Formats: sequence, structure tokens, C-alpha cells
Amino acid sequence: MKVSDKLKKRLLLALLLSAAWDCSPVAAREQKTLTLTTAATRGGDTYIDSSATTSNFGTATNLNVAGKNSGANPVRALIQFDLTSLPSIGVKQAKINLFVSSINKAGFIYEAHLLTSLWTESGATWANRLATTAWATAGGVYNATASSSLTPNNTTDVGIYHAWDITADAQSWYSGTQNFGHLFLQNQTHGNDATGININSREAATNNPQIALTFLQQISSLNAAAGNGSVALSWTNPTPISGSTVLEAYTGVLILRQQDKAVAAASVPADGTTYSQCSTIGSNNDVVVFVSTSSATTFTDSGVCGGLTNDHLYFYKVFALDAATNYSTECGTATSGTGACSANGSAIVPEVTAVPSATAPYHAAWVFNTLAGSLSSPGVDPGASVVTASNALMFDLNPQTGAPVAPPIGIGGAVAGRPVLIDGPDDSIGHNVAYVPAQDNFVYAANTDTGSLDWVVSPSSVPFVASAGIQAKLFSGASYILAQDLVVVGTHNAGSTSANQIFGLNGNSGATVWTFTGGGLNPSLDIISSAPSVDYVHGAIWVTSRSNGGTSQPSLWKLNPNTGVVLFSAKLGPIDYSPTLSPQSDVLFVSVNGGALTAIDPVTGSTLGSINPGDGGVKNSPAVATASMPYTVVLTTNSQVWSYQFSCLTNPCLPGGGTFTKFWGGTAINNPSAPLTYSGLTKVYVGGGDGKIHELDLATGVDGKQRLLNTSVTVGDVGIDTVLSLALASASDGRCYAFAIPF
Repeated sequence: MKVSDKLKKRLLLALLLSAAWDCSPVAAREQKTLTLTTAATRGGDTYIDSSATTSNFGTATNLNVAGKNSGANPVRALIQFDLTSLPSIGVKQAKINLFVSSINKAGFIYEAHLLTSLWTESGATWANRLATTAWATAGGVYNATASSSLTPNNTTDVGIYHAWDITADAQSWYSGTQNFGHLFLQNQTHGNDATGININSREAATNNPQIALTFLQQISSLNAAAGNGSVALSWTNPTPISGSTVLEAYTGVLILRQQDKAVAAASVPADGTTYSQCSTIGSNNDVVVFVSTSSATTFTDSGVCGGLTNDHLYFYKVFALDAATNYSTECGTATSGTGACSANGSAIVPEVTAVPSATAPYHAAWVFNTLAGSLSSPGVDPGASVVTASNALMFDLNPQTGAPVAPPIGIGGAVAGRPVLIDGPDDSIGHNVAYVPAQDNFVYAANTDTGSLDWVVSPSSVPFVASAGIQAKLFSGASYILAQDLVVVGTHNAGSTSANQIFGLNGNSGATVWTFTGGGLNPSLDIISSAPSVDYVHGAIWVTSRSNGGTSQPSLWKLNPNTGVVLFSAKLGPIDYSPTLSPQSDVLFVSVNGGALTAIDPVTGSTLGSINPGDGGVKNSPAVATASMPYTVVLTTNSQVWSYQFSCLTNPCLPGGGTFTKFWGGTAINNPSAPLTYSGLTKVYVGGGDGKIHELDLATGVDGKQRLLNTSVTVGDVGIDTVLSLALASASDGRCYAFAIPF
């Protein structure tokens, strides 16, 4: 190769790095290159060596990638980038740029494969993905098909960056796929090079790994105000991100609308295509009600494209648009509009709902698509954070707008329970944190300030389906002697009715503090489907469980939080719902599956009284609405909501001396969720199988107002942000909804 040819090639590669695109230009709004350094809160890099199966190389300054030849073994690099500075974008192109410091031989192919398992820089080895957790297959678990491949020259391609195109992978991270990064390996088809290539890691002094992204941002602050036969939308258009290269100006938006159901995730406008008002996109026939190229920030839908019908729910999805007719999707490059989309399509595009009405119009504060249905209430840190998790993704949302604070955290299994949040001033870990057990047998602690994982542990070989119970040291009495918060989780081992386990974990590190295992010298412990409850007054953890189909073994457990020793157990019949302590901690209310609501003395464990209102018996945990005895208790059955007053003739209550007196009920609601109310709140909030959140009057039980989420979904348990006065609920359509309260 001539010197001039070498110079031309180096200039071309330099252009590739700076512009993040090659000779096939991508028209889009912004381009930005992110460098993976040791300061990154998410991500990392290392290499794994099959000749040193238990060695970790997370602090190495070079990442080796090699094949096997003459007895040598393969070596592979792992890289995951921190994308938290770009939380809400539609990716158009993505390339990983790696600085190759040495190449042994020319003609060998080096491939990037999408990793499909969680790993950590400090824990990954050839054998393990975490410190004590093995890969399902040694050497990494990844997509068999390479995302991208390169064949560098061993003389001219040293000391420069090389780019692997991972566009489809980056797009999938914003539409439902976990981001565990990439594995780089040497393809064995054309022979083997035992020395391979060396790549600068994030620990190197210069030329660290980079990811170059081309994207459009999403609009923000989307709001909908309903009126009589109208909906007024407003939003804020994107402004360029600091340090990005601007290609085309953001010029406006395209808005899709659908009645009584959500705009389909795969209904997206195609890049390069101009749409007219009242045209439709996708098989769902979602209607284009507004297209603007003049940077508009408002639109009033007063009946365009067929009009609005009062008292019906309307979904709106708003796409940002640039001067080259690109839209803020992760797909849409095909002229068909959906040809390049995944099943979830443009799931992160902002949505909002509204119901026009001649008398009482309302709108949702926000709507967010979590990509998978869940009936668990989102975790709430009032005024600060909302965390919702479903199909192996955990989302941290701004509670005022519903916008993601960071890209979703990929975890290894589905989440069925509510994430439990504690803020920095109240916890021992020192920052805002969410604790999330999952069905991959792991428990996750996520920093909700940064979107990174504090720790990941697998104390058991069986799944967790329920939320965690958290005992905060700050609020505990002198009898609590642990040095940190305690995270309590119970297993859901469907293969055993006797040997399930309860774990007490260190809230700062995830280390196991104690374990209780059913069977043997201990009473048998069936599966646990509910969150433990913390009794700060009596220094105890209350746990409920199944009971092997009857009353032959315990289903209510009282444990010492310091040691996990069982202080008391009761044989009440199978229980899948969390126990509810009264505000004075003098009564524990427990719902037996399809049976009675039972009042328990939390000191002695004796039964104080019980009530079964019929309608198939009690379902879900009850809610206590008053601060002291007599207690107003709200409960749900198969199709109704009830309120009872519980009181005792003596103080303290004697066994059997408590009385349940019906206050009101049953208020009919299709498949009601657990009720939500508390002392000082005059309403009761219940999700239903009719797609609504119901607001009942606490004094009368009258179902006076509702908020419709979607006519074809089931609404799960409701949570409340007491600072912002929002009711929050997840639904079977995969969306998390927020409404201002009272309705």
C-alpha cells in the first residue's frame, strides 16, 4: 500500500470516529459519542480467558480477543456502555468504536455479539458472570448471530479506532430488550490466531471504548386537558444535548390518536415519509390527527378525523420530527412504516390519555409503556421517584411527568411484585434505592439517582415472586442490633410445600444475614407469594405463606429481624396476601385465601376475631383507614368491596374478644384489586377488571368517580404519591398510569 493510500485510509477512519457514520449517511437530528471511562455509573469492560477460567481481568488496561491454535484457548472481551445521559431517544444508528493497540495476524474476523445475561466487570470470568454465579454456558451467553464483524489488517490498522455497527441492538434496548452489552470474539471459520488483538479498556490512560449514536430525542412535558368534545395537548420540543453534533433541526411533531385503547406499539411513522392529517398508520388503524413542521407546542383536537365522542377514552402518542422527515422512533426506516420495527416498536414515545365530557372531563397526569403487563403497584418515593418493573426491565420514572430518568435497567427475570423504594435520608445505603426480587432467583438493589445497580445477589436457587420487606435501621428500636437496613425476601419454590426459605439480606451489600428454611427441625414452609411486613413496635417481621392445601402446617410467621428465628407461627390456611398492621401496631389483619379476614394479636399471636363477607371469601390485603381503635378496615372479595369496623371490648384485646361490624358493602366492582386507603384519606382506590380505577367514598362506599385506563385491560393494585397527590397503577396492557386525586 502506498503512503498516500495509508493516509487516506487513516483519514477515512478518523471521519468514521468523529461523525459516527460511514459512507452510507444516516439523516437524523443529533449525533453524540459517549466514552466508557472508570467514572461511568453503569456498564464496564473486561475479558474472559478459557485457560484461566476463574480469573477476573476487570482492571486490565487492555482487552484481549483471541482464538485457539496450537493448544491455546479462546479469549473474549465483554463491554457494556453507560447510556444514562441519553435516557429517552429514538436510535437511528449506533456503532461501538474500539481502539486496537495490537494485531498479531491479518485476515482474522472479530465479531460483536449481543450478550443475553447480566454480568459485572468485577465478577465476570470464563466460568462465572457474577462473583459466585456461573454463566449458563461457560465463556458467556450471547446471541449466536453476530451483530457486526470486522477483519482488521495487522500492519495498517494498529493504533486506530475500529467501528462495529450495533444499530439493531441499540434500538432494541429502547424497545424491550435488556442491555447487557456485547461480547467480542474471534471467528474460527478462517483459522485461529492465539494472540489475536488487544483493545484499550476503560482503565487505559487514553483512547477508551466509545459508542457513537445517531438519534432523535423525544418530546417532553406532554400534557392533555380534556374539555367538552375536545382535548388540548401541549408539550416541549427537544433542544440539542450538550456536546452533540446537530445535523437537522427539530421542526415539529406527528401525533397519533386511538379511541378506547392504546396506540399500537408497532404503529410508527416511517422515516422519509410525509403523512397527511387523518391518514392511518399500522394494522391498528391509528389516526394521524396532527402533523406540524413549524415547531408547534400545542394542538387542540376538537373533532378532526371523525370527531371526539364525549365520555370515551382517547390515547395520544407524540413523535418528534426533524427537517429531513425523521421521526423519534427506534425503527420506521422502511417505507411501509412498520417494516423495520420490533414487536414493541416505539415503546418509549411519550403517550397521554384524556376523556372529553360535557360535565366532568379529566385527563391522566401521564402514561408510560413498560413493555409487559403487570398488576403490581409501582414503587413510589413520594415526589421523588416512581419505579416499575415487569418483564425483566426496571424503569425509573419522573413522578411529575412519567418520563424515564435513565434507560431501563436490564435484569435477568420477570418481576411480579412491587419494587420497594427508600430515600437516601432514611436508609443505611446513603442514597435513593429500590429493592426488587425477581423470578430469576436474584434480588436487585438499584440506585434510583443514577440508574445503576448497587448489588445483585442470588441467595436461593428458586424464584422470588413477591416484593421485599424492608426494615430501616433509622426507624427501628433498641432491640434491632444490625448495623444496616434489612431486606427480607421469601422463595416461591413450586416444587416444595415444606422447604421454602426466608432470607434476611444486608441492605447495603446484599450479603445474607440469616436464613430460615422450612422442614427438618423447623416447621414446614410452603411457597411465599406476598411481601413481608415489618412490625417496628414489637421488633418483628411478619410473613405469610401457603400451607400445603389446608391447615396442617403454618401459614403465618413471626420472625426475629436480627436472627431469623421464628417467634410464633399459626395454622390459618393458605395465604397469598401480605399481612396489614394497624397504625398502632396492636392488631395484625390477615386475609386467608378465599376465606376470612382474621385479626391477630401481634404480641401473643392469638386470634382476636374474623369475618367472611361471602362472595368467594377475602382476596388481597386489607387496608386500615383509621388511626386508632375502633379500626375501619376495607377489604375486597371476588366482585365487591366492603368496609368493616373492628373493635375490642377490652384493652388489650382478649382472644376472641374482637368484633367485626359491617360498615358498608358490598360495592360491586369487576375483579377488584387490593383496596388502598389510610388514616386521613377520605377515599378508597381500587383497580378493576373493567379497565378503571374506582374512587369510593370511605364513609359510604359509593363508587362516585372512576378513571378509565383502557376498556380492554385489568387494572392492578393502586399506589399513591402523597406529595404530588397522584394515584398510580399498572395494567395488563403493559402501561403505568398516573392520575391526579381526588378524581
